[in-house]
Amino acid sequence: MENSTRKIGLRASAGFLIAITIILAVFASGIQLPTVKAKTGTLTVLLTDAPADLKHLNITIDSLAALNVDDPEDWIDLSLVGEDEEVYFDLLALYNVTMELSTQEISPGNYTKLRMTIKTANATKTDGEIIDPIEVPPGKLDIIIHFEIKAGDTTILLIDMEADWVAISKSNNLRPILKATIAEVLPEE
Repeated sequence: MENSTRKIGLRASAGFLIAITIILAVFASGIQLPTVKAKTGTLTVLLTDAPADLKHLNITIDSLAALNVDDPEDWIDLSLVGEDEEVYFDLLALYNVTMELSTQEISPGNYTKLRMTIKTANATKTDGEIIDPIEVPPGKLDIIIHFEIKAGDTTILLIDMEADWVAISKSNNLRPILKATIAEVLPEE
C-alpha cells in the first residue's frame, strides 16, 4: 500500500513538472495562442467650446444617443459620464478644454448621427444680466457625423459646441453651432 501511494505521488509530481515544462516552452518559443476577438467597439464622446460673448452658459444634458445606419429607427442610448443620469456644466468653461460626455462599448457598424437632449439651459451676459431659462427647441440637438465602430477599436468623437449669441439675446433660444469630428481611432492592441 505504501509503495503504491509513493508511485502515485511520483507520477503526479512528474506530470506536474512535464506540464510546467510544456507551458514554459510555449511561452519561450513565442507561439501566439488564439485570442478572443472583441464583439463590440468603444465610443468616447468629448465636448469642447469655441469662444462666445457670454460670461456663463450653463447646460444640463440628460441623454445622448447614436444612430446606426443599419437600423435608422433605433437609437442606441449612450451612458453619460458620472454617477448622475445627467451632466451639468458651464459650456464657456470648456474653451480649449474637453470634457468627456460618454465612453461606452457599442455594436460595430456605421453611425450617422448623435442626439443630445438638453434638459435645462441658462446664461449670464457679460453685463451681468441673467437669461433663465433658455429654450432649446425642440429640446434635443442632432449632430450629423459619420463614424464607424470596429470591433475592439476605440473611436473618439469631439463635439465643438459654439453658442449663437444673437439667437440667445433676441429670442432666448439656444441654437448652438455644432461641429463634430472624429478626433482619433485607437485600434485594438
